[in-house]
Amino acid sequence: MASLNAYTFLLVLFITSGVVIATKKNDKFIKENNCEAKMDMPCVLEVFDSIYKTGSVTNKCCGELLVLGKKCHHALVKRALENPIFKNLDRKTIMHKSITTWDNCLKLSRSPSPLNAYSFLLVLFIASGVVIATKKNDKFIKENNCETKMDMPCVLEVFDSIFKTGSVTNKCCGELLVLGKKCHHALVKRALENPIFKNLDRKTIMHKSITTWDNCLKLSRSPSPSA
Repeated sequence: MASLNAYTFLLVLFITSGVVIATKKNDKFIKENNCEAKMDMPCVLEVFDSIYKTGSVTNKCCGELLVLGKKCHHALVKRALENPIFKNLDRKTIMHKSITTWDNCLKLSRSPSPLNAYSFLLVLFIASGVVIATKKNDKFIKENNCETKMDMPCVLEVFDSIFKTGSVTNKCCGELLVLGKKCHHALVKRALENPIFKNLDRKTIMHKSITTWDNCLKLSRSPSPSA
């Protein structure tokens, strides 16, 4: 157990330190393409575990990995291999596992399951920050930092309640209210511009968006059961 904790600690320390120990060409590519800032730390650790230890990558983190891009992914793995803490690992094995992890995520994105495809594409869309909305709406989203105010599990929960079916938990209702009504509707409008939602009725989705907000607002104003 101690070795596992040491591994995790050293891995986090290495990733966050930004130590320059790779070849200049590889390091230059990482910096120019902002590779280190495109994935959240939980997903970074999940992907690294699948390569340097054992484990699978979740739909959410596969989405973030594909947004990161194949070149950034392999560049970061190569840089990690230059770190002394990985000196006893076989380079060919690690690079093979790196390719396998990427390929598995790519296959997952092409899964024929409607539910998996929906969830994966939704994560991919949200994580990518693709600008496909009107300039005014997109400007509002950026200026108000709308995309960073909710954790991904709650983002998916709220989106499921609008784009599919389902309720929103107290915790995620709290995050939604912190996000704010304007940010909420702005993000829903932007999502509707994405081709993956082209067959959905806009009025129905906006109505469900308002209903989700209103339900969370009512929940926040309801008296506590112990009151």
